[in-house]
Amino acid sequence: MKIVILGPDGAGKSSVIHGLICKLTESGHSVKMRHLKPRFVSLQRSEPGAVVDNPHGKPPRSALVSIVKILAWLLEEWCANLFQDERAPLLICDRYYHDLLIDSKRYRYGGPQWIARWVGKLIPRPDMWILLDAPADVLQSRKQEVPLEETARQRLAYLAFIEKQQKHAIVDAAQSLDRVIEDTEQVIQGLMIRDEGNRG
Repeated sequence: MKIVILGPDGAGKSSVIHGLICKLTESGHSVKMRHLKPRFVSLQRSEPGAVVDNPHGKPPRSALVSIVKILAWLLEEWCANLFQDERAPLLICDRYYHDLLIDSKRYRYGGPQWIARWVGKLIPRPDMWILLDAPADVLQSRKQEVPLEETARQRLAYLAFIEKQQKHAIVDAAQSLDRVIEDTEQVIQGLMIRDEGNRG
């Protein structure tokens, strides 16, 4: 089962995922976490989960390099999907390919947007999308890596994207960290209960 956690910078994705893994492991679940994408082919030089101080500071790559990278990303996702670790039935992803469609500057994508959207339609879908959402001013009070206007734009883009997904949940990330973790855990637990019921 694959769960994707999305949200703008400042939503607390890493902290929430860390808390989720602790709580779900204590409950007896086997959990695995993946940051953004599989690592069979390295598409970035920084380590997974590394802090990005200036996500829009570098220029976009050429169109050819950008397209090659997202096609390699597509291949990686399908390989990870086909050869997933059966011993870790719950996979929590910190970000996913579709973040590139919302913030292409962060990923230095310089190719045509229609190709990026086309690849996005071919990427394997998770079992559940979870968006950590908070007002732009709250997000900015936690991280100021991009201007307030960009944070507000990204927030609206994430909301527009998530509401088009069949299986999704929106968690209020303006709450305390413990409450956000609790609400997100309830969403995941509910999904696992429904999945067990369908298999039964």
